[in-house]
Amino acid sequence: MKSALNVMREKSPKRSPRKRPRPIFRRKRRRRPLRFTPYAWAKLLYLRDLGDTEVGGFGISRSDDLLLIEDIRLVRQRCSAVSVRFDDAAVADFFDEQVDLGRRVEQFARAWIHTHPANSAQPSDVDEETFARCFGRADWAVMCILARGGERYGRLRFGVGPGGQMRIPVEVDFTPPFPAAQHAVWEEEYQRAVEPLGFGADALLEDEAGIRAWPPLDEDDWPPAWPGDLTCSDPAVHDFCDHQDNRDAGSVSSALAASAGAPPKNITLEKFS
Repeated sequence: MKSALNVMREKSPKRSPRKRPRPIFRRKRRRRPLRFTPYAWAKLLYLRDLGDTEVGGFGISRSDDLLLIEDIRLVRQRCSAVSVRFDDAAVADFFDEQVDLGRRVEQFARAWIHTHPANSAQPSDVDEETFARCFGRADWAVMCILARGGERYGRLRFGVGPGGQMRIPVEVDFTPPFPAAQHAVWEEEYQRAVEPLGFGADALLEDEAGIRAWPPLDEDDWPPAWPGDLTCSDPAVHDFCDHQDNRDAGSVSSALAASAGAPPKNITLEKFS
């Protein structure tokens, strides 16, 4: 019996252990960044900090590397804290000048670069509309934003084929040679091209600059002043009054004025008897 079992074991083919398939590790392809030479980056930083408004311009790319910005050129523009409006004649003159210098359109009319005076570099609704309206028909275009707080934003948009867009990194490339900084020349270019608008309502009411504005407010549009002899029975409002250092327990008019001129909801106002 044992011999028969041994014979059967010898004749049966040996099964090789199954090899587990090796996991496939695919390298995530890094997106090609928008690169600035140190000269172009220093100029962008300098222009950003010269005023309290946005500043916009066109990036000048290298002929053999269109995503390498070598310089930034300003055109005549009207700027506020929320938008930039280029002068059409100035843009046409800039294009003629660049063509006369022997540059192709892709080198000077595809990179739209501007700054934000706040800490966020995320594009606003005005930025999105401008990018779609002015660069939507181009075969490709780049929008780059640098905020005063240091945040960077870059997006590459394609207008050929099915189209599309994607975020790209923004970096400084120290590999190519670059000239020294020219602060005096940059400031002269800024003063010649940038016309800052007023702040507050003056900036928002400039229809010529294409800024979406709130309607103007007259004195009759403001809510009427609250009587000084009103008090409130809600304890939360009393805490608010104490926080505002309003020591007159019988008057909450200053506290209500600080809260946009309207009383908080769900409270009862009682008149002194």
